[in-house]
Amino acid sequence: MAEYRSELKKLAEKLMEVMDENLGLQKGYIKKALNGDGQAFYGTKVSHYPPCPHPELVNGLRAHTDAGGVVLLFQDDKVKGLQILKDGEWIDVQPLPNAIVINTGDQIEVLSNGRYKSVWHRILATKDGNRRSIASFYNPSLKATIAPAPELINPVTDEVADQAYPKFVFGDYMSVYAKQKFLPKEPRFQAVGAAM
Repeated sequence: MAEYRSELKKLAEKLMEVMDENLGLQKGYIKKALNGDGQAFYGTKVSHYPPCPHPELVNGLRAHTDAGGVVLLFQDDKVKGLQILKDGEWIDVQPLPNAIVINTGDQIEVLSNGRYKSVWHRILATKDGNRRSIASFYNPSLKATIAPAPELINPVTDEVADQAYPKFVFGDYMSVYAKQKFLPKEPRFQAVGAAM
């Protein structure tokens, strides 16, 4: 498991470099932003969803966005359950053998000034069998100050900039997120922005 985690961390860092390049940012910008004045948090969570005889009566895991940076998900390759919200419709993420599902969290949305969005997703209860997944999270340091990259703010006039997201400390965001995980994300951004 230690080797798996180490390789996935390298993949997450490579993905952030690709995002830097796609956004026109200096190589390492996102990684540096997530580290802030401390060390970015990298963790792994193993989840098990047992079969449910009446899935129509149960929420597996309610719809939410991920709070952090980059999430790499090794999902069950046989049992469905993961869905994402696209254009107002829930779409199944088909299980594929040996595939890693990449998800961007709320902090990538902010750093990219909305060019990358955190994705609403949920897990459905199913009677098809046991579903397991391994999610690896590359999240900011709790002390990291998160704000849109200056290069991604388009000046509208000499005095006003088009900055869609506020500046905040990730630890403050997590305090709000813990209470509002399953609610719309925009009020979370506004709440922590007002605290700065």
